[in-house]
Amino acid sequence: MKSPNLIPVAVVSMLLSLGSPGAAQKKPLTVEDYGNWETLGAANLSPDGEWLAYRITRNNEENELRIISLVDRSSWIIPYGAAPQFSTDSRWLACRLEPSEEEKAKLEKEKKPVRNSMCLVQFASGDTLVFADVSSFDFSEDGAFLAMEKYRSEEVQKEGLGGDLVVRDLERGIDNSFGNIASFAWSDEGHLLAMTLSTSGGSGNGVRLYDPASGSLRTLDSKGVRYRGLSWREDANDLAVLRAEPDTLYADTAQVVLAWRGLTAGSRETLVYDPAQDPSFPDGMRIVQYRTPTWSDDGATVFFGIRARKPVTEREVTVRDSSSVEVWHAGDVRVIPHQKKIDKELREENSLTAWHLESGRLVRLGDELTEEVRLPKGQRFALGVDETPYEAYDRFFPGPQDLYRIDVANGEKTLIRERVGSFYLSAAGRYVMYLEDEQFWTYDLESGDRVQISGDVPTPLVNMEDDHPRPERTPYGVAGWTAADSSVIVYDRYDLWELRSDGSGARRLTRGADEEIGHQYVRLDPDEEFIDLSSPVYLSVFGRYSKSMGYARVLRGEAPERLIWMDKRVDRLQKAKDASVYLYRVQAFDDSPDYFVGDTSLRSARQVTETNPFQEDYAWGRAELIELDNPVSEARLQGVLIYPAGYEPGKQYPMVVYIYERLSGSLHVYRGPSERSAYNPTIFSSQGYFVFMPDITFQSREPGSSALRCVETAVERVLDAGVVDPERIGLMGHSWGGYETTFIATHSDLFAAAVAGAPLTNLVSMYGMIFWNTGIPETGHYEYGQERMEVPLWEDRDAYLQNSPVMAFDGLRTPLLMAFGDEDGSVDWHQGIEAYNFARRLDKEFVLLVYRGENHSNRKKPNQVDYHHRQLEWFNYYLRGEKARTWITEGVSWIDQEARRPSK
Repeated sequence: MKSPNLIPVAVVSMLLSLGSPGAAQKKPLTVEDYGNWETLGAANLSPDGEWLAYRITRNNEENELRIISLVDRSSWIIPYGAAPQFSTDSRWLACRLEPSEEEKAKLEKEKKPVRNSMCLVQFASGDTLVFADVSSFDFSEDGAFLAMEKYRSEEVQKEGLGGDLVVRDLERGIDNSFGNIASFAWSDEGHLLAMTLSTSGGSGNGVRLYDPASGSLRTLDSKGVRYRGLSWREDANDLAVLRAEPDTLYADTAQVVLAWRGLTAGSRETLVYDPAQDPSFPDGMRIVQYRTPTWSDDGATVFFGIRARKPVTEREVTVRDSSSVEVWHAGDVRVIPHQKKIDKELREENSLTAWHLESGRLVRLGDELTEEVRLPKGQRFALGVDETPYEAYDRFFPGPQDLYRIDVANGEKTLIRERVGSFYLSAAGRYVMYLEDEQFWTYDLESGDRVQISGDVPTPLVNMEDDHPRPERTPYGVAGWTAADSSVIVYDRYDLWELRSDGSGARRLTRGADEEIGHQYVRLDPDEEFIDLSSPVYLSVFGRYSKSMGYARVLRGEAPERLIWMDKRVDRLQKAKDASVYLYRVQAFDDSPDYFVGDTSLRSARQVTETNPFQEDYAWGRAELIELDNPVSEARLQGVLIYPAGYEPGKQYPMVVYIYERLSGSLHVYRGPSERSAYNPTIFSSQGYFVFMPDITFQSREPGSSALRCVETAVERVLDAGVVDPERIGLMGHSWGGYETTFIATHSDLFAAAVAGAPLTNLVSMYGMIFWNTGIPETGHYEYGQERMEVPLWEDRDAYLQNSPVMAFDGLRTPLLMAFGDEDGSVDWHQGIEAYNFARRLDKEFVLLVYRGENHSNRKKPNQVDYHHRQLEWFNYYLRGEKARTWITEGVSWIDQEARRPSK
């Protein structure tokens, strides 16, 4: 892509030249070239649509924030800038300044804290200011002031004490500093700043309100205890906060709720809810500190959480109490590892409660029947969720729940429906919609009426293509509700449907099925509460089988007007908050991502960024979409075939096949070269390989054999073209793709070498394991999840055995490289040890790489670089006949491995 030249403005650094040398011979990519490659980050439009800020990260870690004027095309580059935030008046931008990798390494070596700074840009003058040691920052709602929180030491944070806060008057350039600030929050209107103070002695603790325009600083409450949970009401100057009320009778701390209304007026209304002064407050309970109070929309109610108190108890500690034993009981609803993972959540369980300010009355909404409570818009009713009747089922599978309507005024509960799976609250709070028998139903929270609303839709609204053996199909999705909850917009496979909330009818809004083009609603306003069909509605459009993408617009219910339609990936559409300025991103396999800016029609959009312009100097591959036969099901399959850089017709090349599930949707994904990227198709292409990524579908209880048949059929389709050497084909995949790779390597002679990262190798032993990253047992995941085994092990032992790669290792004739992190929390790394020991016993060509301290994928740079190069060395030896590295043919002894490691 080409873009207009940008006018450089020297502010923080000189602009990097966006030009490129003249035409020259295309050169091959080398490792030395990778460092300069850029990755385009998320973009932010200023509210007035005149400025664009976006981040660029590089393989050499010389990252930067770029800022472009969309009016005169002037530009800034802020080295190591990140997290840009515009003021609401678009006059200022603040961003985080991160230390360079060298600075980080130096600080870590010196055992000093690694801290960010903040950069402030004024667009009118072009001036920039840097503020050191800023941990967070936030503009006031009117954009006139900026609050900057300074870093606190670990000791201060641990004790819950406050630190320094600087409030800058942006127009006058004056800073006011405040000490001992534990938390702060700007009001939703104007520029009132609420702050809680926490001092070492406690004498200055309290809540203060600061008006930076007048300089007024008021103490709203002060007591020698801790305050927390500042909460402004949306679009109002009403404030709530929690104040601790410790006592010696309990091991925990209770809270008092403070609320103020009309804080901008000369007088203010102060309200206090103290459980100790309310005889109706539930006995043995307290208000908890870890649930921030929230306001009702009308300001009449404040919601907070309560839970049972923990009394102070004294007991004799015995030798047995100091044992490290864990008791795992077969009747545990949640297994102990899962309980550990959600320890904080379990310790902070509480019941939502409503404090009605006018009457002072408390109404408990959550209890043993409705453990979870959700507040719809308006807060007239709440939705209670009860999962306890299905705990036995929920031990292994995502279970249903019973839904209750809760009257916020008095706490009265009414059963809505039992055994509900997916459900949705409406935008205005009148309905709850749920799925039952693959149809949508609504329940009117006001009238109690229940009605099916999707019966007039002739196409399925649940995903019929999903081949997971789940007990209930999942819906294609819900776009949102229209004004006053009159209707809801849902998806089928291709189109949007408007369903009347009262069940009076349905209509199709798009015509995507006719051309097999999917449509998705684009939410351009992050504060949007409902979909306004009387205004232009933007849709992303995607050719399910063409892979073309773009955007369409619907005007007042008319047929969609297609605005952009490209044989590329088009995404990230956004709109400036206060202007008709639109931004979107375009990329393709051979076209580095860039942003385009235009008006409401999008057609006249112009390119405003240019990433990796030097790519044109290098030989680059191209991606082609091919149709595939499906030997497993009726589903249509496709594949992405990436040609070698500098491809010469008539020549046969080696090929590596990368597999997972459906990968054809990645046709237009741009992948820059990087040593830190495993299985990178761009790098394989640059080294003279075809790269093939076929779609795979599955039959229940046949995950391995399904993958085998799909992949072999797909590869034969490519071989028919005569461009790939059939004796030089490699196979690779990670996680589920690693499982498929290992299974295929043990059952097929089609591949000359394979690389499997973190694969399942034994479905029998892994079935009884824990998914350690979440703490959840693998049993349910195996039956309805990715493994698709449908039934437990003992109901079809043969299927589990036949689909376990290690059970066929005697048939392994494909040299196999396997990699694991020894802290893998997704696939137990002992699955790799089983494969290693089986391979040793059978004298197979097999190497196991074990990366210390790594989880399911390598995160440490040295390990990423190492794995990247070993993949290439493995395939280059077996597929291209290059000289074998010693580690491939002989291995590396422990002593030699330790000798290579840098001394600490």
